[in-house]
Amino acid sequence: MNRKQKKYMNTMAPLCMIGYPTFYYSLFLTDVPFSKSAARNHLKHYGVTDKNTAKDLLEWFLTIGNRREFYVLQSSLLFLSENETHELISGEDEEGLKAKLSAVKKYMHRLNEHSIGALDLSNALFIAKHAKQNGLLTQEEAQYYELRAVRLAQTMYTSWREYLTACTAGAEFVQKSKDQQEKYLKSQKSTLIKLMASKHSPFRKIDFMTSFS
Repeated sequence: MNRKQKKYMNTMAPLCMIGYPTFYYSLFLTDVPFSKSAARNHLKHYGVTDKNTAKDLLEWFLTIGNRREFYVLQSSLLFLSENETHELISGEDEEGLKAKLSAVKKYMHRLNEHSIGALDLSNALFIAKHAKQNGLLTQEEAQYYELRAVRLAQTMYTSWREYLTACTAGAEFVQKSKDQQEKYLKSQKSTLIKLMASKHSPFRKIDFMTSFS
């Protein structure tokens, strides 16, 4: 894998993060990597403890991911009227499900058919990177999953803007409550602006369709 391809992956992976680190690591992940302990804590958060759990999680992100649940909830809202949708969401007692339904309603007509898959793919890149860093995957194994993730991204989306919108929708979708969704959006707003508009943004320097053949 050449330097340009590595920079591409190091730009895409942090897009699943929240707040300032999203922009910071999109610019500098190559030069300022996560510490081994931080990477280990990230893996622990997802229940990754060995090679098998790392591979299982990577396969889940690449083939099912959070986008599966988004599809299911989207299907439940797709043919409802605006009033029916409002009644369904407002009548939901479980806070987590209410938040997810609200996110689906907000984004279901703003995303392409792959919906929030971008979040799954960025997560897969981070898991592969951190599993390699902690010796759970070899370099060749990690690269196998990384290449699958970026190639999938390029078949599912057409630009950094489209990918970032899907990632943002996904991050909002997985928050546990409406309050957490609002906090996420508040913390992420300036980051999203910088990623799209800053002259330093890698989005202005790296072609989304960079070849990985």
